[in-house]
Amino acid sequence: MLLPLGRLVLGAALALLGAGVVLGVPGVALAGALAAGALHLELRRLRRGLAMGEPPWQVLARCEVVGHGRGDSGTERSHRVGRDVPLVLQFSVPADVDGAQLDIDRVWTSPGLALRGDGAATVILRSPGAQLRLVVCPQTAAVHRVLGVQGRLMDRNGLMQALVFLPSACELAVLPRSLPIDLRSVAETRRMSPRSGHGQRPDKVPGAGDDLRELREHMPGDPFKHIAWKASATRGRLMARSFERERTRSMYVVLETGATMRDGVAGKGPLDQAADLVHSLAEACARTHDPFGLALVDGRVLETRPVLEGLAALGSADRALLDIRRAVADDLAPMDETALFSVVTRYLLAVERAPLPVLVGAGVPPHVALTGPHVRQRVVMAALSRLPPRERTPVLRGPEPSARSDLAILRRFCRATDLPLPYRGQLPADQRVAGLVAGVRSAMTARKGPFALVVVSDFRGLSGQLAPLMTSFAHARQAGHRVMAVAVREIDEGEVLDLVADADDVDAARGLVRADHAARQQLLDELEDGCRRVGAVFQGDPNPNEIAALWRYG
Repeated sequence: MLLPLGRLVLGAALALLGAGVVLGVPGVALAGALAAGALHLELRRLRRGLAMGEPPWQVLARCEVVGHGRGDSGTERSHRVGRDVPLVLQFSVPADVDGAQLDIDRVWTSPGLALRGDGAATVILRSPGAQLRLVVCPQTAAVHRVLGVQGRLMDRNGLMQALVFLPSACELAVLPRSLPIDLRSVAETRRMSPRSGHGQRPDKVPGAGDDLRELREHMPGDPFKHIAWKASATRGRLMARSFERERTRSMYVVLETGATMRDGVAGKGPLDQAADLVHSLAEACARTHDPFGLALVDGRVLETRPVLEGLAALGSADRALLDIRRAVADDLAPMDETALFSVVTRYLLAVERAPLPVLVGAGVPPHVALTGPHVRQRVVMAALSRLPPRERTPVLRGPEPSARSDLAILRRFCRATDLPLPYRGQLPADQRVAGLVAGVRSAMTARKGPFALVVVSDFRGLSGQLAPLMTSFAHARQAGHRVMAVAVREIDEGEVLDLVADADDVDAARGLVRADHAARQQLLDELEDGCRRVGAVFQGDPNPNEIAALWRYG
């Protein structure tokens, strides 16, 4: 596209050429022809640089985290929710493009990664490279991506410009917040027999208990009732019995990850609060080397993490929490074949600039019509060639997200590139309760139990359907587990009112908030009464800043 200066130069060149031809002045005609020819060559060079599959004008962009890495982009696992992350965009500029200007209009990032400022900037591309510093703030715990920059590329003469997109893929693994939780305040309970799992080896420590540990010489301070009189008479010296107890600070969390948990403002929704809680529990267990297990449920048990200890348990829990928002399975992210191909094709064309024979423009409908199996095969092969090694290895990538191999490749590509797919709607209350019950049963059959079993959900819409869940809590209590149900809070009322600008709508919103608050309080009262009947502990809508107080129960 010619700029006003380019149009002026072109008009002057054509005027000189016409005047030279009419007046018979070869010099004037030659000057006009040379100006028009140079402008034409420059325009052809721009169009040739913008050809399909090649970066514009051979300008490459690469995003790096400031202070991390050695020049190569990668996954950095030390970032936290709410903390600013400095980035730098490195532009590789060839010598023949020295002096070109890039006016950046927008920096494309994955959902949940906020950019400080509007992202608009102007970069003078100098050979061999130029750079631009950015600051992003992750709002949610997930594997976020900086996709690239969109803007207008202007040649060094200021005559023409083109709309361009420079891909600059960069991953940021953002962990949840760490809350002040000290598991030493959790009361220990005696393990019961029969044990909840099979083949368990209990972790026994010295202390007051019922199991005899050893016979040793009597020491000052030993209770009088612990003296072994028969052993003392046999050995000729005073002997005492030493007992042991079994440590029961093993923890198992059942986390619901359904549609209701995903509502709310990014970073403050129920799932974000639950992720902070689960990560903090795993971190506290890692510090004390207590076993920790995790189960993710939504109508059924979606994934279980084995009961591990130390940093292995923390890493396993963090990987599960980072993958919560990347659900791509057929039953979790229902999407027909045409829509799935359309999403992947548009991404490959816009970001990866893959040479696909598909027409995509302003007049094309949202769902791209892919005619012929050869076009579909080209799309699938392009997505497969861009999958990271983790998604290509069957041992690491997990279960296939789709029964058909081509759709499974596309869904794995969406997970690897963080392409948002619509999560399924809210399940019926009986199915959600059945999923929570299945999660409790998975804890009861896990090794290294009994556990301090924590069930985390918002419990929205489950009023009147909680009887099977309370029954499972009672069975867990009979097996020796300690049970706690935590109802994470929903969106704040002030944030709802801030979204409404009109005064009339504010009054209506306040009425809806009051009605929702009354229904929520009724649900919390029902949960508290049911947990008290079966001997479980309940915490409703806890304050994240004071959540450490949850564990000081007797």
